[in-house]
Amino acid sequence: MSKMISKVQTLRITLKNDHIFESHIIEDQVAEEIPINILINKKHCITLLASPNGMKELGIGYVLSEGIIKSFDECINIEVSENNIKIDTKSECDLRRSKILKLITTACVSTSDYIKLLDRTEIVVSSKISITPNKAIKIMRNLNSQSEVFKKTGGTHAAGLFDPANGKPLCIFEDVGRHNAIDKVIGFAALNGLDFSKLILASTGRQPADMVLKAARVGISIVMSIAGPINSGIIAAEKTGVTLACFVRGKRMNVYSHKERITFE
Repeated sequence: MSKMISKVQTLRITLKNDHIFESHIIEDQVAEEIPINILINKKHCITLLASPNGMKELGIGYVLSEGIIKSFDECINIEVSENNIKIDTKSECDLRRSKILKLITTACVSTSDYIKLLDRTEIVVSSKISITPNKAIKIMRNLNSQSEVFKKTGGTHAAGLFDPANGKPLCIFEDVGRHNAIDKVIGFAALNGLDFSKLILASTGRQPADMVLKAARVGISIVMSIAGPINSGIIAAEKTGVTLACFVRGKRMNVYSHKERITFE
């Protein structure tokens, strides 16, 4: 965790009432980010601004969640050198796949165009796992309680993969980027041979289409967040068969798609 945090001098101002305040210099902790290059078969794929931890998980998670590779079995080698993640695959990859969704916002001239592009996805998640509201809330509390870097800096997102049977975490990662945190937990699952169809993904970030599709591409069927959805995320979840639950906080949650996976035992 230490390399994810740096210390800086800052001016702390405390308001006593409407007209009186006090100020003093303190040492504060802030989240760090570095540029991380992902190279596939020696070709530059993308440079991400991310927290300097879990780099192998980030690389594998990114290529899986963006659909650049379909399965971890396609990888023959992964190497981390300084801020470079080098991935070799059995066959050539179409690196344009990672840019398709990112270009939607600039290529579309209207909301209807955007929705039509989302509607063309052929990803369908069919996992039959379910979860009770009590366990869902327990999972989110667990994620929040273990977000140590956020507690110190307030500058990171967290994501975790959980067992729906007992609500216990299989992994939790933090990152300055909500997408990166998702990629890291997906990468962890791939590297450790976990079955995506039996996992629940919880995160602290809002849920637009690109976040939901990361889960759908690897077969995760239940996605939860403490934050809210974006309409594109709901559309993507409905289309791909993902159960999307947001505002999972306190004693409540909103379920926006495929509600059949939420059970009341």
